[in-house]
Amino acid sequence: MARAERNEEKNVKNYNYEWQTDEEIVANAHTKRSFHGREETTLADIIGTDDAEVFRQAHKLWLKLKEAFNREGADYDPALCNSILGSVGSKECREVMRSLWWAALNGDEYGDYDQLTAIIEMLHDGEDLQTGTIRFGS
Repeated sequence: MARAERNEEKNVKNYNYEWQTDEEIVANAHTKRSFHGREETTLADIIGTDDAEVFRQAHKLWLKLKEAFNREGADYDPALCNSILGSVGSKECREVMRSLWWAALNGDEYGDYDQLTAIIEMLHDGEDLQTGTIRFGS
């Protein structure tokens, strides 16, 4: 039986991109959800911290990534292989490579690579944005 089906049987609430502000993310750091079909957990448990500033910095970086992703989507051509975000795949569903988007957006200015990328990926993997669905790769 697939994990998502087991979660449905347990009445686990799935995360559905509902936390859109840094205040909502901080307020829900200990809220249990199933993130993308995984077992029920909290952001604080995944990241190993409940430091509000870490979540705020992740949100700031996410907004910057979201803007860059949407801007890139206007002219994205998968055959050119020239994405500064490391985008691969179709325009409608692109996977961005963690190390490339981190470098392109100066992620080190925001904080810890592992913590911030984990938060962003948990909250936004598979989200439908203005120019396509964003997926995260290694």
